Amino acid sequence: MTTNARQHALFDAPLQLPHGLLYRPDFITSGEEAALLAAIANLPFQDARFHQYTARRRVVRYGDGYETREDENEPRLEFPSFLVSLRRKLAQLAGVPAEAFAHALVTEYRPGTPIGWHRDAPHFAVVAGVSLAGSCVMRFRPRTAKPDKKNVVSLELEPRSAYVMQGPIRWDWQHSIPPAKMLRYSITMRTLATAARVV
Repeated sequence: MTTNARQHALFDAPLQLPHGLLYRPDFITSGEEAALLAAIANLPFQDARFHQYTARRRVVRYGDGYETREDENEPRLEFPSFLVSLRRKLAQLAGVPAEAFAHALVTEYRPGTPIGWHRDAPHFAVVAGVSLAGSCVMRFRPRTAKPDKKNVVSLELEPRSAYVMQGPIRWDWQHSIPPAKMLRYSITMRTLATAARVV
């Protein structure tokens, strides 16, 4: 656990995070995590492909949202029933209607799997995620700043924790994840830019 996260757990004080970034440890129970992992164990994971690039992580995509041509070997599936309850909880945390989360991505990170610096595609708006089974460090840096460790904010995503990115953190910052140290799964949900109305 990072120093900030440890202080949050001890004193229940808000983390000093970039504007628009929300983090909640213990967002789901161990029982909810176990049920999600049981469902995930049977999913048809495929290598994550982005145009001509194949990432080291494996994914299953649900719902709408990608502008690239659908790959016949990686079809988008209907939003599954096992994610409905989680979608409702994440929507409440993010302050959007549950139906606004039109896209879901289940990702498997094997040990050694990284994600380089990037910002999610602009046709998505609110981004929310839950970590399962393992932890990782998620790093954030301003898009316009020169690469400098001083500009990087690091946050440990613990198992069963959730995060939400909206506002400045969503549009003005990039994020990355160093190589995973343990097997980890994540469930990421996104609203479409036209559907991101706050309730």
